[in-house]
Amino acid sequence: MKKFEYWIWRLLDAMIFVTVVGMVVLITLQVGSRWQGGSLAWTEELSRFLFVWTIWLGMAAGFRHGQHPSLNFLSAISPPRLQPLLRLLQAAAATVFFAIVCRYGVELVQQQLRYGEVSATLQLGKWLTTVPLVLGSALAILGAWMHALAPIPEGLSKASVTEGSL
Repeated sequence: MKKFEYWIWRLLDAMIFVTVVGMVVLITLQVGSRWQGGSLAWTEELSRFLFVWTIWLGMAAGFRHGQHPSLNFLSAISPPRLQPLLRLLQAAAATVFFAIVCRYGVELVQQQLRYGEVSATLQLGKWLTTVPLVLGSALAILGAWMHALAPIPEGLSKASVTEGSL
């Protein structure tokens, strides 16, 4: 199972890398073409597609490392022996939320395929912007549980409220 998880997250990291590099290249092309007096309209649309992929895949990667938004006030004031339970509670909440997002995402993909919805410029299927929502939600659930079930490092057994956290 560890090898399977390893390859899933490596593939995810590679996909995030490709989408970010793709966005940089496309936006550079777009800016360069405008300096030359023209505009490559398709670069804007394709960069938006890649941006959606980056957001959802990056969010899933964040859950894998426990870098997701969370209310850690309760963790900060609770005894260390409750920390594992609180992590499980966070994973359960994430599971409920992302299961709902995933379910409706699947329905939206089906609808987009059924009606043949396409993007304005490139005429690509709109489902290409909804698939990352489904994929990211499913991977966020996996990542949340992996983080929840991972051992808590000694130095972090007592959570602290950090600047910028909820």
